[in-house]
Amino acid sequence: MPARTSRCEQEAAILKAAAEEVGLVGVGRMSLDVVARQAGVSRSTLYRRFPSRDALITELGHRTFTLAMSRLATVDVDSGPEDAAVGCFCEGVRILTTDPTMRRFLQLDGDITISAGMREAAEQFLESASAAMAKALRSAGATMADPDLLAVAELHIRLATSLAQVNSRVLDTADIDAVRQYARRHLAQLVY
Repeated sequence: MPARTSRCEQEAAILKAAAEEVGLVGVGRMSLDVVARQAGVSRSTLYRRFPSRDALITELGHRTFTLAMSRLATVDVDSGPEDAAVGCFCEGVRILTTDPTMRRFLQLDGDITISAGMREAAEQFLESASAAMAKALRSAGATMADPDLLAVAELHIRLATSLAQVNSRVLDTADIDAVRQYARRHLAQLVY
């Protein structure tokens, strides 16, 4: 007789399967039947763990954003605030353009209506990412006032997100050296 999987293991399997499905087909076309099958659970088990499609998408977004935040926390702050700003921007662009689930969350998908939970998760990500970047810049030696530092950090996050959503003739986001030069030339001097 096979061992029963715990609630936690089921949720992890469902979220992993949902991330794979979203990465392949997008948020709007994610099939709960496919997610359940790939997770090795019944559809009723999926609904016991996540009572609605929106609840599953919101939790997947939350976990995706939390992982992105942990990766942003690895940026080196020992070389001063301008270098830290460049590092944060480059890592943000890299995360937003290479993680398949994150890329699909950022795509302007006409097949999905944004739920209140999804909008809240996006707002929390923006606030958390901006606060984390501001904290990193302060640790790197930034001396500007807190509201200004937070505004500059949010500007960096919003710009990185925009560049990940819409291709630019000005910057090839796949070229990390070009992203670094862009950040150094246009963004680093915003931090002091």
